[in-house]
Amino acid sequence: MRARPPGWWWRCDIFRRMQIGNAVARMKESATLAVSAKAAALKAAGKPVIGFGVGEPDFDTPSPVREAAKRALDANLTRYAPTPGDKAVREAVARKLQQENGIACKGEHVTLTVGAKHAIALTLQTMLNAGDEVILPTPAWVSYRPLIELYGGTCVEVGSTVERGFLLDVAAIERAITPRTRAILLNSPSNPCGVVQPVETLRALFDLLASNPPITVISDEIYEKLVYPEVRAGLGHVSPGADPRLAERTITINGMSKAFAMTGWRVGYVAAPGDGGRFIREAIKLQGQLTNSIPTFIMPAVVEALANGAASVESMRKSFAARAQCTRELLSGIARLRTCAPTGAFYAFPCIKACVGLKSPAGRMIDSAQAFAEALLEESLVALVPGEDFGDCARTNIRISFACAESAIREGIGRLRLFTESLR
Repeated sequence: MRARPPGWWWRCDIFRRMQIGNAVARMKESATLAVSAKAAALKAAGKPVIGFGVGEPDFDTPSPVREAAKRALDANLTRYAPTPGDKAVREAVARKLQQENGIACKGEHVTLTVGAKHAIALTLQTMLNAGDEVILPTPAWVSYRPLIELYGGTCVEVGSTVERGFLLDVAAIERAITPRTRAILLNSPSNPCGVVQPVETLRALFDLLASNPPITVISDEIYEKLVYPEVRAGLGHVSPGADPRLAERTITINGMSKAFAMTGWRVGYVAAPGDGGRFIREAIKLQGQLTNSIPTFIMPAVVEALANGAASVESMRKSFAARAQCTRELLSGIARLRTCAPTGAFYAFPCIKACVGLKSPAGRMIDSAQAFAEALLEESLVALVPGEDFGDCARTNIRISFACAESAIREGIGRLRLFTESLR
């Protein structure tokens, strides 16, 4: 056999590749970000795309919040800060949780994170061991499952449907509990469903969880201020951490992105008053090895927003409520879609099952929500998010974000109606 030349192995492609960890290699790209990128490319090419993809308020950050950050920069607040944030910002978050949510919380029980997504990741990474089960009511935000699995957990989906109004199925959640169950991850108001869980449903769930002490409640409350009693009377936000039976084992996650129109500021927080503060101390220890604190000059802006931003938040909430009503009215006029009224956040989540098996005007077979979304974008220039990544029960749903002007909502849903009517 002829001898191989020195260094032959380095010229083989397989040896030049850097290793990718199995958990990351298995992970899917965020569906919402993928749709946003494709829509942006079409817009850059001059196409009149209506974007219902990304869940980002179209309002400006309130002026007093921006001014607080400017003053902080002028005061040279640009040095390192304590990992969980300075005392003032942690206490501001704790006051908010005490006064608005009824959660017995002190500043020492809070850490500020680089957005609520980081807060969720930090919580799961601090908590989970390999094989631990996390119950996830679905449809649910696209990043929950990948993060649970990234940190060694097993995601146990408990699905709901548009026919149920996307209400939690408490009996099914009870059946899903096993000796390996470590947590349940809740999100109300919900992304992607756009629904607020009724008080009576949550009360039944809290009764169940109170009788299963090993289970930690992770409550993602990022949309808590975007609730629309104008659409359905009697609705309101309920924090699990305010229930005395669950207070010691509830981790509350929130942030500034949605209600305060501060998406690009990347400010979230984790609050965990229970267990003598042990969990939050361990989370802060991990955070110190990963990211340290949020930018120092942003902290006074967070304090300003929480202390004085209520009027701005309410103004934006009223606008979203009007858009929710407009979206409900327009979607109800599309015969091939089934939907329920959006009562919180800024999403609707129609079912397109009646469209499956039909073809688009360009001859594309609609065999999934993904195919529907791709055909709609390419043929009608409307960008929305297919439901597959929101859970197994959401494979024939599409997510519409109405975080945009009413004129865009009317135009985009008008195109959606014409597209669905053209399917044959």
